[in-house]
Amino acid sequence: MHRAGAPGLSRSGKPPESVISLNWSDIPQNRLNIPLTLTSGQCFRWEQTPEGEWYGAVGNSLVRLKPEEAGFWWETYPEPGRWDLIHRYFALDVDLEGLYAQWRRREPRIAPSLRRWAGLRILRQEAQEAFFAFHCATCNTVVKITRSVRALAQRYGEPICDLNGKTFYRFPDVKRLSDASERALREDLWGFRAPRVIASARHLRMQEPGWLESLRERPYREAHAELMRLEGIGAKVADCICLFALWHDEATPIDTHLWKIAVELYRPDLRGRSLTPALYQSAADLFRDRFGAYAGWAQQYLFLDALNAGRTYTT
Repeated sequence: MHRAGAPGLSRSGKPPESVISLNWSDIPQNRLNIPLTLTSGQCFRWEQTPEGEWYGAVGNSLVRLKPEEAGFWWETYPEPGRWDLIHRYFALDVDLEGLYAQWRRREPRIAPSLRRWAGLRILRQEAQEAFFAFHCATCNTVVKITRSVRALAQRYGEPICDLNGKTFYRFPDVKRLSDASERALREDLWGFRAPRVIASARHLRMQEPGWLESLRERPYREAHAELMRLEGIGAKVADCICLFALWHDEATPIDTHLWKIAVELYRPDLRGRSLTPALYQSAADLFRDRFGAYAGWAQQYLFLDALNAGRTYTT
């Protein structure tokens, strides 16, 4: 349970000096693994200090976190005490232990992944930031995506606050992005994606206010189809946006890693086949059929497995 201002204790039994002014939440690491969640390829503007603190912009606020095994210290700036922001961002309303139990019943082979990555959550991110971040994700590395998204915020975003000698920025609004310089975006590592960013910003600017966020209220398949009408957005990027920006938990982005897992687990007859649009849809449906309404969460565990160890799944 969260206890704003409560004196959480370190191993020594006393609050560390660096966190005396912070709030404490006793949600343990196996229910919210902050470092794992923030480095799992969902978001790109969090920074970790040598002392183990994390700083990240969430909407118009800066969030400061210091995780421990038994819970975490936290604060928000410039308005302090915004537990609602943290609760929403980390989707703390989702019963992770309940999901684990359901997934183990329906797919016992996922159990080792759940142990390895316990506490991993899908974030409830701001729609526009995740929308543009995943524009940058195609054929790109996490390091380059991070540099590009941070540069975009620093060049066009408004300052949130200064803390410890560093300025933190809001993600820029679509007006600023629609007027952005293609040359400047290319300099910030957006490359061939630069015109697409500007075009997408102009498209969003022409819609009714809140159009992108309104796709959260539409059925997943309708939201996915709407996104694919935009230039440069294919099925995988649309699924990333649906999952990470629009909070459609059943969205299941399929890349080459997930395709191999789908074949290994469910369709060995397709081994050696390329991932066509039809097979993409079939693979995503396989995961949804097995893992249900939170298939997008389950795929993140399997995705981390594929990235980190090339796991083999056996009965």
